[in-house]
Amino acid sequence: MSESSELRYWAILIFLSIIWGTSFILIKKSLVAFSPEEVAILRVGISGVAFIPFFIYQFRKLEWHRWWFYLIIALTGSGIPAILYATAQTKLSSATSGILNSITPIFTLIIGVLVFKNLTSRKQVIGSIIGFIGAAGLIYLDKPLESDQSVPIFYAFLIIVGTVLYGANVNFIKEYFQDVEPIQLSSFAFVLLGVPVSLLIPFSDIPDKVMNHPEGVSSLMALTLLALISTVLALIIFYKLVQDTSAVFGSTVAYMIPIVALIWGVLDGEYIGWMHLLSMGVILFGVYLIRAGQTPTLKKE
Repeated sequence: MSESSELRYWAILIFLSIIWGTSFILIKKSLVAFSPEEVAILRVGISGVAFIPFFIYQFRKLEWHRWWFYLIIALTGSGIPAILYATAQTKLSSATSGILNSITPIFTLIIGVLVFKNLTSRKQVIGSIIGFIGAAGLIYLDKPLESDQSVPIFYAFLIIVGTVLYGANVNFIKEYFQDVEPIQLSSFAFVLLGVPVSLLIPFSDIPDKVMNHPEGVSSLMALTLLALISTVLALIIFYKLVQDTSAVFGSTVAYMIPIVALIWGVLDGEYIGWMHLLSMGVILFGVYLIRAGQTPTLKKE
């Protein structure tokens, strides 16, 4: 693998961390006018509709005999986590949610080894542990939304379930969709799920809230950005990254997301001290070890 390829994949990882780190503040803004269920419906529905042109373009290439495989990708990669994360953020701050999301690479590694029998290196295991320690430090330092200073366990658990699904998702992609074009994978998966979900919108309270809620339009704009940027664009890029590197390395974007989430917190007036910076340094070191411990799977250039 050339040095330019290495730099490119690190750049992609940073780009994705910025997009997905911002998604938590967008979810927070969306919840001002909409319920968690409505946020999930709009996010998945808008994504599915946005993928229709790509779906039509890729129609002849679609593997219809494996349609349920694509549906699993949509459900584990966006559908179910969309409702879990939106529900969790009714009680957790966007920064805390982003921090908890950093557990994803741990479950990616565990699921890959136990379910898909993937080989892993000592560096990857150590890197995952170090990254988790850094994330745990941020969890300890971050102030939850609740005034009693304790993170509501049930809502934190919802985020953890979401990270398990993300871990399963990236392993599933690596195992069964290694040679499928990311745009084909994304469009088929999200049209299968998103278009039927979008049909629920006219029969919900969403149109009324957009028209009559004081923050209805701004919440809809936040959700639209969440769907088009954090889901449609980001997932196409992410699936390609997983195919070209590994499930574990791709999932390490979750270790960098808290950094972006905390930056948004600072912009919103939250405190960040030297211990936060130390924890973020630990996270980045963990990401480096995971990448260094990966056996290259890239095509020759």
